[in-house]
Amino acid sequence: MRGLRSISLTASTALLLASCADTAAPEAPVTAAKPAAPTKPAYKKPPRMNGRGELTSISLDQFFALQQEGKALVYDARPAFFHGIGHIPGAISLPKANCDEAIHQREPEIKAALAAGKTIVVYCTSITCPDARAVATHISGFGYPASIFSGGWDAWKDAGMPTE
Repeated sequence: MRGLRSISLTASTALLLASCADTAAPEAPVTAAKPAAPTKPAYKKPPRMNGRGELTSISLDQFFALQQEGKALVYDARPAFFHGIGHIPGAISLPKANCDEAIHQREPEIKAALAAGKTIVVYCTSITCPDARAVATHISGFGYPASIFSGGWDAWKDAGMPTE
């Protein structure tokens, strides 16, 4: 009896497995959909020129002297809204968000300023604001030197310097 029961279980198992088997024709392989084209034109960040550009700090006095002599290309790293409310005279809005693309678009301006002996100066709100360092680091990543005015807009205003 035991042998019969064993055969019966084996046959039952075989029938169960056979009923679970997929006897339908195999489906066509699934292929991944092609990704959608980017909405913005992509650009390639240029290879770094001899590594990174030099990053330095600049004091209020040094910055003011350069700005008054027209020897500074000034970038405001604060969000554009704050730049619109007030900024250092001649400062160009270059917020941290999407700054690589903006730097790429401004490369002719940066190259011309450096060729004219100007210093690239980046500032944000205050000494505690990291945006100036972030934008200056991105500029440096393109191979250009940049100076960070860490006192920022607050130090400029507190010193009674001119504003726009």
